[in-house]
Amino acid sequence: MRRPILILFMLLLMCSGAVFADHHEANAGVAAVPVGAEGAGIALPGGAYEFHIHAHDGDYLSFATMLAQSNDGFLAPNEYGIALFDMGEPVSGDVTDQVYYWDLGSERNEPIGEGMYQAPRQAAPDSGPDGDGIVRLASDLDDSYSYPTAADLVVVTLTAGGMGEFTVRIENVSDMSMYPSPITPVFWIVHASDMMMDDEMAEDDDMMDDEMAEDDDMMDDEMAKDDDMMMDDEMMKDDMMMKHGILFTSGQPDYGHGLESLAEDGDPSALAAHHGVMMDDMMMGDMMMMMDDDMMDEEMDDDM
Repeated sequence: MRRPILILFMLLLMCSGAVFADHHEANAGVAAVPVGAEGAGIALPGGAYEFHIHAHDGDYLSFATMLAQSNDGFLAPNEYGIALFDMGEPVSGDVTDQVYYWDLGSERNEPIGEGMYQAPRQAAPDSGPDGDGIVRLASDLDDSYSYPTAADLVVVTLTAGGMGEFTVRIENVSDMSMYPSPITPVFWIVHASDMMMDDEMAEDDDMMDDEMAEDDDMMDDEMAKDDDMMMDDEMMKDDMMMKHGILFTSGQPDYGHGLESLAEDGDPSALAAHHGVMMDDMMMGDMMMMMDDDMMDEEMDDDM
């Protein structure tokens, strides 16, 4: 009975995994079942994830999926996402050139497919030595290892339907490269234009600058209030990043919203929860168990 129960839970996830709001709010979900599979798990080379989204003119798509044979490498567009419309027309076709291989910086890297602290081989999650904590393109890392491009690993396509509907397909083509590896379940989010967020943040910065300029001559107790205002400003920016689907910023530390769990362990649940996508604990446990089994099988196949 376990597999039918898991499939039921995954169907519930696919139905409830998107949180829809108005035109300027993000909606998000998790694609956890590879195409043709009976339940959640990793997408092996040759496999793919597909999911359906709804968007308006001016919306962008962001997503993240872990390269399983890495320490904390993930595939994603840049921090602003992929534009889903061009001059008012929905985008269709191959958008792989807008996807990149990123390093989260949370864990020290090892050669891809060989490290003892990579997901298929580590004794426990989060057991590797810490990295420098900065998110950046893997191609910008200054170490002795070589890294793939996103195009070495995946092909990402958009197929536009009617009424703002799109099908997104992320196909694992790493078997054609030097870095064959599964990819893990995909967290995705559709969000408003980055320009809107930039404008809102600029307005908040201007307001804060004006208030601080007026308070230059205040005593220490008033300066403490300014510190509180700065903290409130950071919280406001954090809320706007969630609202606008910003998962990370290149050259900055991880926000701590759950991307680390995805990039290190292939677990999208914390990132999903941060963006309002609730995943049942029992279902999540089954999904991670199946992923672990799949990774173990893949590792055994590699060793034969």
